[in-house]
Amino acid sequence: MIGRAAFAALGFAALASAMACSGVLALKIEPMVQVSAGLSAADQVRVEKAAATSLFGQFRSSMADFLWLKVDKYAHSGVDLRGVTEQEQRSQNADAVQSADGGREQGNRNHTGDETTVVPSAKRDWRGFYGKMEREVQPYRDMSQHTHNDPKEALPLFRLMTWSNPHFISGYTVGAAMIARDRAKLGEAIAFLKEGLVNNPQSIEISSDLGAMLTARKRDFAGAMPYLRQAIASGARHDFATLTDDENEAYQNAFRWAVLNRREVGDTRAARAAAEAGLARFPNDVVCRRYLTSVRGK
Repeated sequence: MIGRAAFAALGFAALASAMACSGVLALKIEPMVQVSAGLSAADQVRVEKAAATSLFGQFRSSMADFLWLKVDKYAHSGVDLRGVTEQEQRSQNADAVQSADGGREQGNRNHTGDETTVVPSAKRDWRGFYGKMEREVQPYRDMSQHTHNDPKEALPLFRLMTWSNPHFISGYTVGAAMIARDRAKLGEAIAFLKEGLVNNPQSIEISSDLGAMLTARKRDFAGAMPYLRQAIASGARHDFATLTDDENEAYQNAFRWAVLNRREVGDTRAARAAAEAGLARFPNDVVCRRYLTSVRGK
């Protein structure tokens, strides 16, 4: 005797055989979408290369960021900083972080008022005894008018930053300013910025800093102007609202140094044009406005 299950199986097999012979089953299992068998050898190589490049790029950026944090922590005597929250900005209930010994022009990082210490001051710390204990065991000091440690010990880290990520702009600009604090190494600082510009030809900050350094420190007025013009042109190509604080500052400084550069060589016409262009973009700029006032009627 054939059981019901076995009988059903035999019946299904017979039905499937009949459908296959008639072409019905073949139509039913035909794929709805035709897909290729796989990537070509060349395409596979491109995909693998892109993936490797992406992963390596992430590693390079992470390494540069890590080194930047190490330098920043060293410069601030081990005190950890963080960004202020929106609530802290609205209530202005965060400890201020401001530099007392200059910003990027002195080889220090600019502080723009959007940072505070990770460990709060006693005045703003609601934790009482626990907050006091943390300030005693963690590096802490009042950062409202702080000075920075001598950056000489950290200079090799800037070289590592730019090796690990050639597009890390601050590594070049802050690193060059630190190098230039030693007058004997001014040429090295300029070469460092030029290397950065080769790797980042559209950088407003690097070209502006290079033009400023050649004007103020090297007094190579003719050599500085191409870099200042490049910074101004790069800034003009960007949507003004999308510029970062550093880019915006560098863009404004490029106009200022162009005015001072042309003033030093007696080119009043070019200095006036640079000042007028600067005021068109930055209406409250003191350097440009003061220069135009000084040459009014000439």
